[in-house]
Amino acid sequence: MTDLIGAEARVDTREMVLIHTFVRREFRLAAGVVRRVPSGEHRRAEPVAAHVQFLAEFLHHHHTIEDEFLWPLLLERVPDDLAPIVHLMESQHERLDRILDELGHRLGQWRTSASAEDRELLAATLDEAYVHVVEHLDAEEARLLPIAARTLAQEEWDRLGVEGRKRSPRRHTALTLGMFQYEGDPEVFAGMLAKVPAPIRMVLLWRAGSTFRRHAQLIHGTTTP
Repeated sequence: MTDLIGAEARVDTREMVLIHTFVRREFRLAAGVVRRVPSGEHRRAEPVAAHVQFLAEFLHHHHTIEDEFLWPLLLERVPDDLAPIVHLMESQHERLDRILDELGHRLGQWRTSASAEDRELLAATLDEAYVHVVEHLDAEEARLLPIAARTLAQEEWDRLGVEGRKRSPRRHTALTLGMFQYEGDPEVFAGMLAKVPAPIRMVLLWRAGSTFRRHAQLIHGTTTP
């Protein structure tokens, strides 16, 4: 088998890093957002709960695409000494899935009660989720993406994005793009939208930015969280 570590990269994996930037930021901030909701304030708890649900669903969706379309291809092709890295990614996904299940349970309780006790249980679960999210994303970028870049063909890598867009709720399109755009590499973000016809692309860019700013103001109290 070809030495994949020494081979030239065949695909640009920076889009994954751009997505990870959004995930790291919002999970880092999420527990603090929850803790700032006063006890019994259902009106404030609801949009914050919807935000947390959006984050959890996005992360689960992102990992499902990788489970289906990335790990199997890599396990077919990587040398035996690299396969444990792929298995590490899979085990981290499984651990995060368990935490997200717990997060969903805690979120449902707090959404109903808006109590201080349920608020703290949810925030503590978000703290735990953030630790494991960062551990996983750091390992994926340092150890897995270089392998994927040298192993996959461009159309195989592109399928991750195609499936991601296909399965994402349309109502979240503008917000998700805004999450990507904010703090994301401008060159990489432009590449994500490059295949969209120019008039539609301009509308998407405007909607993404304005939707993100409104959402950030509502959830974080600032347009620059």
